[in-house]
Amino acid sequence: MLARISTVIVLIFAVTAGWLLLRAPSLPTTRTLHVQDEDWQLPSRARADVDALIQTIEQDKLWGGNGSPVVVEDKSLTPPNWRISGILSVGAEHYALLTVEDQPIQQIKTGENLPGGAKILNITTDRICILLNGKKRVLKTYKE
Repeated sequence: MLARISTVIVLIFAVTAGWLLLRAPSLPTTRTLHVQDEDWQLPSRARADVDALIQTIEQDKLWGGNGSPVVVEDKSLTPPNWRISGILSVGAEHYALLTVEDQPIQQIKTGENLPGGAKILNITTDRICILLNGKKRVLKTYKE
């Protein structure tokens, strides 16, 4: 009895597979192509009046000022000719970069003294805290 049922199942499977393989596949419908009357070409780009754009920028004062170039004076902070020229971070350590007249750039860290006599209390990425004449002072990297 089990053999007959399995024979019937195999026979049904074979007939279904044969029917699926032998029937004609349906082909996709074809479409006609639309031909343009004109040749294709890139669109022309508008010419910009550069002088007018520069004049607009100068009139709007996008970067502030009166239109004249900004002159940055490179004056020293203290009587010995030196200045802090940057901050360097190496891992968790921060160093102040000092430019002293006619010498290579020096790295100093927390606890060391500046050439003017101030002691460095703390250095972060945007400020240096110093002890000058018994008072704490903060030197910021960026103006606020």
